[in-house]
Amino acid sequence: MGSLLVPFVGMAARHNDGVTCLNGMRRMAERLHPHGVKITWLVSPESATIVARELTEWHNAYGDDAAVASPDTTYGVTRRIAGAYEAKREQLAAVREGVRRAVPWATLSVLAGDHQDREIVRLCADLGFDGLWGFCWEQIEVDQITDRGCPWGFYYMNPEDRLRPAGGQSVVAMEWTARDLLKAFHSQNPCLYSTDVNDVARGGICSWENIDYLKGMADNYIRNTRYNEQVIFLVHQEAHEMERHEGWMCYTDEDVLEGGIMLEELAKHLKPHAQFVTLDEAAKAYRAQNPHQTASSYMLWEDTPHPEPNPDFIWNMCTGPWPRTFLHYDRGAQMMFVQGQVQPACIRNYARPWDTQDYYAESRIPRPRLIHNTRFNWSREIKVAVTAPQAMPYGFALWGDYSLYQIDGAPGLVEGKILPRELLFLRYDLQPGENEFIIRLSGK
Repeated sequence: MGSLLVPFVGMAARHNDGVTCLNGMRRMAERLHPHGVKITWLVSPESATIVARELTEWHNAYGDDAAVASPDTTYGVTRRIAGAYEAKREQLAAVREGVRRAVPWATLSVLAGDHQDREIVRLCADLGFDGLWGFCWEQIEVDQITDRGCPWGFYYMNPEDRLRPAGGQSVVAMEWTARDLLKAFHSQNPCLYSTDVNDVARGGICSWENIDYLKGMADNYIRNTRYNEQVIFLVHQEAHEMERHEGWMCYTDEDVLEGGIMLEELAKHLKPHAQFVTLDEAAKAYRAQNPHQTASSYMLWEDTPHPEPNPDFIWNMCTGPWPRTFLHYDRGAQMMFVQGQVQPACIRNYARPWDTQDYYAESRIPRPRLIHNTRFNWSREIKVAVTAPQAMPYGFALWGDYSLYQIDGAPGLVEGKILPRELLFLRYDLQPGENEFIIRLSGK
């Protein structure tokens, strides 16, 4: 079994006339700290100065940490860092130094926000940031963020393209908040199906202590520690949404109370299975586990039932239920497989340029042909063929119980994995025209 790393992140960067969202921070701390949760607070120089005493107390007592919120996260997504590279570098360096003066004990190894800037990977590397928080898997346009095509969880960012995994180590990309991979992909509405307690409440699929849907999402991440050395389940809440203040009237008092209860119930559900970590600790653990390149991810996902969503919150969205789905990414591609189908339902090819129409996706996915599937006394040979319109990454999901076997030989295989009693996954790179593959399995 791999490890489940759970960072809880609290956005606490807003400030107005010398006031920040301290009451909301206290509500989060009171709900989460008793369950062993460490909170990473995303702060600006101004907000960190205002709450420096509380941040220090929580750090000493519970292991909380701070990360640097860039200007766009402080005032809203419309205020982006701007100017030439050196000007942006100086601005971010000044912001970090302002936070450091307020809380000199903080690691400040993670930058939060501005992840859409074309030069952000270079900026982070130059300034010594280990991680960049804020990526939104499968999201289009919401909050002016379009990240569709990037991997889920953590990955090393390509300096030339922030949404594409790098060839080696780089700055670690970190999700804004974890998504339900199955529902987010099939519904194309990742913003409803996430760990954002306000969104699942507004969507009508969770309420107060009734968080069966969130627990089901968490259970999918927990189950997938069987197939991965590390699984990241990041939970985020905005402290200014945990209070009512004239500068940020987001929710009612009842909404605030409900959100706190839901966060606490989720923490209680996760506690027996998780390591609660800060963003800095999560980044260091990821680098230690993956010293050379982005880790491949294997996620087999079950659909989690929930009440019919509130139609005033969603529009133009199918609600399922959806079939079991296997999702995979590596440095070259991201793929999704629907149970029963051998070929991917979606291939995001990281060798393609990103655009706002395809998001790396291959528009023509060829269907494979089974040549033979021969069982011997204690071995097996499978031969498949596929005709490709052009070179592309590809994979086969052979659904079924292959737990008695191990992969003995498969020329051309990029990587393969047996998910016991579930499927055999085979990753290849196709060449234009006819491709034939032989897979030999031997008994264990």
